Amino acid sequence: MMSGTFQRFIAQSGTNQQFLYYGPKRTPSISAEIRFDSDKVYDTYRFSLLMTSRKKNAYGGMISYSQAKGDLTKWMKEVYQEKNVEHYFTTMFDFYALPNDFPGFCDTKNISDAYSKVNKIEESLAADIGWKNFIPYIQLHEFEALLFCDIGKLEKQYPRCKKDIQGLNDVLQSYNGNPEMINSGVDTAPSKRIISAIEGKRFYRYNKPSSGANVTAEIGIDNLKSKCRHFKMWLEKLEGLKD
Repeated sequence: MMSGTFQRFIAQSGTNQQFLYYGPKRTPSISAEIRFDSDKVYDTYRFSLLMTSRKKNAYGGMISYSQAKGDLTKWMKEVYQEKNVEHYFTTMFDFYALPNDFPGFCDTKNISDAYSKVNKIEESLAADIGWKNFIPYIQLHEFEALLFCDIGKLEKQYPRCKKDIQGLNDVLQSYNGNPEMINSGVDTAPSKRIISAIEGKRFYRYNKPSSGANVTAEIGIDNLKSKCRHFKMWLEKLEGLKD
């Protein structure tokens, strides 16, 4: 999957309409498991892709917190009965467009510092879930902020938009070079800025799922961590689980 062969397989199969069971309308979820074995221990990573809006046939975005919590608690109950296995759960929710019913969201509206705000929301989320092995994470301000760690990698995906994409560096500098501070306005969230730089020019359309994955993979995890401190803290928590 990391090499892009999974994407090519789906494309050759006729996109998600053919790959999914009778198309997205009949495929409410996709689950997978990756297992790494050694002589002494093994690690297993499980993930599920859920339809978040059946009306829109959408697999991304959060319609409501109650729905997300329902999914999390369901998975936790599924693994609770497994013996001699330590399970951890985490999230990656965008701060941009969090629903109003999200824990701590309304309580932090008067907090101006983005890091203090998101830390408080994560604390509230952990308290509401109430699972000792749950590691909450809210992405400042949106996943696409990570692409601002190296805009040059985005240019490779859309070479005919080079001039407009380079203008995104000016946006980054206006936030002192910190991608996590690019705000969450309706027109100024990271993804909105990227779309504005790409769409309508040379007949391009920004492909959020594939471009996001490809660009961040090229940027590399070390560069992402060096420029996004909240993202780094989250990953280091996950990396510390193996010790």
